[in-house]
Amino acid sequence: MEFKPVYYMVLESLARGAKSVDELADELGLEPHDVEAVLNTLMVAGFVEKGERGLLLKRVVYSLTPQGWKTLAEWRQRAKAELEKAAELRKAGREEEAEQILQLYEPAIPLMFAAGILDTALLTALALEELEAADGWDQDVAF
Repeated sequence: MEFKPVYYMVLESLARGAKSVDELADELGLEPHDVEAVLNTLMVAGFVEKGERGLLLKRVVYSLTPQGWKTLAEWRQRAKAELEKAAELRKAGREEEAEQILQLYEPAIPLMFAAGILDTALLTALALEELEAADGWDQDVAF
């Protein structure tokens, strides 16, 4: 499956535990119907499975499958390598090439940073102007 920031963001969020559509929507700043569409795509791909949580008040939650964990690990490695490349390109003054890479990953960078995939040094090297603003973590996500 092709990497898309929104797919990555959902997988990364589910890596911290099973969640409902509403929990994912709140955490990721997305609309519930958009989250449902992403979850359906990820379920068809075999990355996510649906289950129930709760004894009395059961509710539907989603979690990663073994294939989802494998894909997330691969995407983490790929993203880190690509972002390191973007930082090097930016350092070498090759701004346009760096921006092409950054456009793909930009919406997922906050989760990558929170998950420890990106460190402060790499984030600083990327010098993301959008993230320097106080509300810079609210990136638009393309579906």
